[in-house]
Amino acid sequence: MNQKEYKIKHSDAFTVSYTSKALADGIELVHVTADAHDGAAELELNISRQIPDICVHALWSPLSYHGKGIMPNWGGYFGSCAMSGAPVMSALAYDDSNRITLACSDAKNSVRMHTGIIEENGCLDMVILIHVGCAVSHYETDIRIDTRTDKKFYECVADVTKWWESYDGYQPAAVPDDAKMPLYSAWYSYHQQVDVPAIVEECRQFARAGCRVLIVDDGWQTDDNARGYDYCGDWMPTSVKVPDMKAFVDAVHETGMKFMLWYSVPFVGEYTDAYKRFSDKMLYCASGKTHVLDPRFPEVREYLINLYRNAVLDWGLDGFKLDFVDSFRQSAEVRDGMDYVSVYDAVDRLLKDVIAALRALNPDILLEFRQSYIGPLMRTFGNMFRVGDCPCDSYTNRMGSLSLRMTSGNTAVHSDMVMWHYDETPEEAAFQLTGVLFAVPQISTKWHCMTEGQQKMVAAYTALWTKYRDTLLGGTMLYHSYANNFPYVSARSEGVQVGAVYDGMCAYIEVPTDEIVLVNASLAHRILLICEEKLAYTYEIRDCMGNVVGSGILSSDDGKQMIPVIEDVPTNGVVVMRRKH
Repeated sequence: MNQKEYKIKHSDAFTVSYTSKALADGIELVHVTADAHDGAAELELNISRQIPDICVHALWSPLSYHGKGIMPNWGGYFGSCAMSGAPVMSALAYDDSNRITLACSDAKNSVRMHTGIIEENGCLDMVILIHVGCAVSHYETDIRIDTRTDKKFYECVADVTKWWESYDGYQPAAVPDDAKMPLYSAWYSYHQQVDVPAIVEECRQFARAGCRVLIVDDGWQTDDNARGYDYCGDWMPTSVKVPDMKAFVDAVHETGMKFMLWYSVPFVGEYTDAYKRFSDKMLYCASGKTHVLDPRFPEVREYLINLYRNAVLDWGLDGFKLDFVDSFRQSAEVRDGMDYVSVYDAVDRLLKDVIAALRALNPDILLEFRQSYIGPLMRTFGNMFRVGDCPCDSYTNRMGSLSLRMTSGNTAVHSDMVMWHYDETPEEAAFQLTGVLFAVPQISTKWHCMTEGQQKMVAAYTALWTKYRDTLLGGTMLYHSYANNFPYVSARSEGVQVGAVYDGMCAYIEVPTDEIVLVNASLAHRILLICEEKLAYTYEIRDCMGNVVGSGILSSDDGKQMIPVIEDVPTNGVVVMRRKH
C-alpha cells in the first residue's frame, strides 16, 4: 500500500469514502463519510495508514501517560468516548519534538487509535477504530494528522484542543473565577463521616490560608459508612450527620467559602426509593446492590435535573462535584419509553439540560468533573477538571494534572485532593503541593491535626500559588522531557515565569523574564540554570514555610560557557529572581 493512501475497512451495510486536504504544511485533514445502503445499521470503521518510524521514542495520550512505550501493531489502543478520555495521541522523540499527533473530531462515539510498530518493515501502523454503537444512516468525521517535527508534541496537542473548539457543540464552558482558586475538600480528611461543626471550622482555617471553595463529598446522604454506593439515589441529607443542609451551607458561606456538594450521577442503590422507581430503567449492575441509571429514558434525566436544580434552590449551593459520569456505558439494547438510542447522545442531552437549568439559577455555577471524563465534549459542561484519585501520590498527581493541562484549554485543571501523614516534616509534606504547581490545588487535610510547620507551609504555598495564579494557569507552558517524567516544567507570561525543578537540578530558561520564580520540588539543594542568553539577577531563597533563608546575585557572561548555579536551596523551597537593571 502506498504510505500516503488510507485503507478503510467497514461493514457491507455502508458505502464509505474519504477526501484529504492539507490544512497547513505538515498538517493533513481527512474527511470520512459513511452512508447506509438500506435504512440504518451499526457502524464500525477501521482507518489505517503506514508511516515510517523515524525517531519515535515515546507515546502520549490523555489517560495513558504512565505507559510511554512504543507498542507493536498487534498491541493495545488508546480509547475515548463521550464519557472517557479524548480522541488524540502523540508519538514523539526524546527531545519532545512531535513525530505524529493524531486526532479525531468525533469526541462522542467510541474512538480507539494507535501507532504501532510493524515488525516486518519498521513502519508505524497508524489505525483509527470508530464504533458508533447504535444504528445510523449517515456518519461523518474529520481526522487530523500533524507530522510537524519543528513543534513540541504538547504544542501540537494544544493546536488540537483549539481545533476541537472550532466545531459546533464543542465550545467550552465559561470558567468562574472561584473555579481557579485553591479549595478545601472534606473527602480524604473526613470520608463519609461528615461532621458539620468540624468542617465549618476547617473552612474558617482554610479560608484564612487562602482557600475559597469547600467540597463536601460522599457521606452526607447516608448513615452508612462502608464506602459503597448502595444508598445513593434519593439524595436527601441524613439527619444524623446533616440535620439542616441549608444551615450548613449558610455557615460555610459565613466563613467566606463557596459550597459544592458531591453527587454520584449514575449510581442508584437498592436501599433507596429511587431504585424502586427506576429499577426497570438501569443500564447494568455496577457492583453488589449498586446500579447505573439509563439516561435514554426522559424521566431518568428529568429526575436528575430536578435533583440538582432543587439543591441550589433549597440549600443555596454554589456548585456540584458530579462524580462517575464515566460509569455510563454504551448499550445496543433498545426498550420502549426511550427517546434516545445512543447512551452517548443521552448523556450529552442530560448534561446539556443540567447545565442550562443550573446556569439559569446561577451563571457562575461550579461544576467539577474527574478523570477520565475530560474530553472536548465534557469541556462544554464542566468548568473544573480534576485528576483522578491518587492519595499521597505526588507523582501521579503531577503527571495527571500536566496531562490534563495539555487538552483542557481554559478549563480550570485541579489536582486530586492532596494529603500527607501528619508526622511528615513540612518539607516532606510540601511535595504533595509542589507536585501540582500547575493546577488549582485541592487540599484535604485536617487543620488541627497538622503541625505548626505544616500549617505555615500550606499558608505560604497557597499565598505563592495565588500570587502567580494567572501565570501558572494561563501562561505559555514548557514541559521538559516527557520520556523522563517532566523533570522541569514552567509557565511564562508577560514579564514573569514560574518553574518547578522535579528532578535533575536543571531549570531551562528559554526566554529570560524580569522575574523568575523557581520551586525546588526535589531532594537536591542546588539549581542549575540552562539559558542561551546572558543572565543578571538578584535572588532571594525561601524555605517551604516562606522564611527567607538566603539571597545573592547571579550572573553569567555567556550561558553557553558558564552555567549559573544557585546553591543551598531547601527541598520544596522557592527562589525568587529579579532582573538587575
